[in-house]
Amino acid sequence: MFERLRNWIADKLRVEMPATAAHDDEINRELRTLDHWRGKLSGLPRTIECSVIELLSGDSHEPYFTGPGRIEIRSETEIRFFVYGTAENGPAAFRKLIKAREHPYDPLEQFQVHATDYQGVEWAGGWSAVDYFDDAKEGWPLTGELQGLTTLATGPWVSKRSSVELLLIPSIDLPTTKTLVTISRIGDRKVRSIWEAGEHSVSLLGTTIHFTYEQGGEALWITAETSPQLKHPFAENWLTEPLRILLGITVYPRMVARNLGDGTAHVWLRSAPTTREPSAIGLLQPFALEGGRREAFWKLYADILTMIAKAGSFEAHPLTHLYVELAHAQHGSRWVITLTLASTVEALAGTLMTAEDRKPEFSDALLRSMKTHLRAWKDDIGLRDRLLNNLGLVSKRSILAFMRGLAARGVVNPDHVQTWSKVRNSVMHGEMVEPWSSEEGDARMKELLQLVHALSRARIAKG
Repeated sequence: MFERLRNWIADKLRVEMPATAAHDDEINRELRTLDHWRGKLSGLPRTIECSVIELLSGDSHEPYFTGPGRIEIRSETEIRFFVYGTAENGPAAFRKLIKAREHPYDPLEQFQVHATDYQGVEWAGGWSAVDYFDDAKEGWPLTGELQGLTTLATGPWVSKRSSVELLLIPSIDLPTTKTLVTISRIGDRKVRSIWEAGEHSVSLLGTTIHFTYEQGGEALWITAETSPQLKHPFAENWLTEPLRILLGITVYPRMVARNLGDGTAHVWLRSAPTTREPSAIGLLQPFALEGGRREAFWKLYADILTMIAKAGSFEAHPLTHLYVELAHAQHGSRWVITLTLASTVEALAGTLMTAEDRKPEFSDALLRSMKTHLRAWKDDIGLRDRLLNNLGLVSKRSILAFMRGLAARGVVNPDHVQTWSKVRNSVMHGEMVEPWSSEEGDARMKELLQLVHALSRARIAKG
């Protein structure tokens, strides 16, 4: 029934094209859940007026506060709710407010926000710390920040396929194999053609992942059907993780649809920074001039996603965490960037070490002999105890010794390892670096970054 209705509407709205355009491909696109919900949530600022907002907590199934209010989507990273609340049990509600303030780092002690708008759509806002706002003379005027909004979508506008949809607004620049061509005509005369990034597909993990740009590059869609290797609820998180590593920026979808395949879907509006230009931190810049970069970019994307899927975690992969920290560090001072690069090198090297790699460089017999010798030395007890403590440092192989082994095998550059050793020992003990750009300082940071990239590739290859 729904397909017949949609085809009837399309027929009524179709514009007849002249014979010269008869060879153009007819648009045939699968139904996407977010096409319907995008209009309700896109555009800034936006306010959702709510007939009721409820504030619950983990210790009660009944709301502590309830009343009309609104949800304000103020920016790409800020969503707030405002409720003109009433409390059925005022003393208990007040005690709950006090307890929530006394335990600010325990999310389960905060309030869970549920809202119903005037169209009947039910929204879940997750856990939020609550405070008062000055907009009423009586009752409980309460407000708080939300990390996102989610609703359960049903009806004819929900995709029937078990799949995931990610909508990135604004889009980010990625290399594509298919081009989007927009042709403007006056009668049968072509007056303008616009060539833009179109689409790229990657087949792995038992499915095909599509990256599709809208006209004008306003948004980028990332869609994929689920498979035994790429399934709910992991898929919606995994698909953008490789992009954060490759581009060196905080890439997150603005909207997400988890299509369950039974006519229902979970739809999210999430906090999403608007940075779109790749940074020098990224593992592979997709638009470098040398040939073959596009193919290398997507090959590395597939390798990273395979590594993430193998780990099988809902949370971001440790490698992704490191690149997010590097992306944030770029906005700090040169000392902050140097510290983060040096720490990232050490963390990456640690993830590559096996139990065999961690074995000490000295035999157990030699270590026992030295410990016996030190314990027998009585000239200075304080010095003796310090040496005994330091002996524990050589009872396992150091990161530096391990990386020198990697350099000997050609995995990393030995000069870069030496630079890291010097920088790490200085900046980690409070020695500042020059706050301005210099030939020596820039070369040092470049070598650290190249070492990070070499270790990252080794970690990806390890899987």
